Amino acid sequence: MASMESGVLALQNELEKAKENLKDVDENIKKLTGRDPYEQRQGGNRRLSQSGDLRGRGRPFTPGG
Repeated sequence: MASMESGVLALQNELEKAKENLKDVDENIKKLTGRDPYEQRQGGNRRLSQSGDLRGRGRPFTPGG
């Protein structure tokens, strides 16, 4: 029984560390984009075409072009 409890505690500690890492990721997103990663974007809804492609506005991004 003791090994089961220690296993549960180890998993809880691992979960807490993972949550902290996700908070760090969220903070990095805020720094890079200037907005909250959970904030809803207005007018940014994209629809799937019948072929399953994402349809956006404007030209597609081409690196170096």
